[in-house]
Amino acid sequence: MAAEFKHIMLMVKDIPKSLKFYSEGLGLPVKMSSPGWAELDANGTTIALHAAGSDAESGSSPILSFHVEDIQSAIATLEQLGASLEGRVREPSFGKVAAIRTPDGHLVSLLQPIAKSAES
Repeated sequence: MAAEFKHIMLMVKDIPKSLKFYSEGLGLPVKMSSPGWAELDANGTTIALHAAGSDAESGSSPILSFHVEDIQSAIATLEQLGASLEGRVREPSFGKVAAIRTPDGHLVSLLQPIAKSAES
């Protein structure tokens, strides 16, 4: 299966301020909002706002986010094509997450979501 494009992610210092900028300033509808994450609809493309931690850099280039079926396989393939893993693969409650630097230095986020059980 091909990777599924999910959203463009921006690391921001202040979610409410950034949300107001994009929703009131540009008229983008708010899809959802929480203290650490918000999503806006940009004519069918989701712009995700992610709270930058105190040690994280905000204002850097956008991050393209993809869902993949097998994160380790995706990482291996991308590394063979010149990418490099940024940090380690993390495992929050919703799946496995990795950040990859493209050969040109752009950041790509990979998420292998937790598999939904057949009973759900």
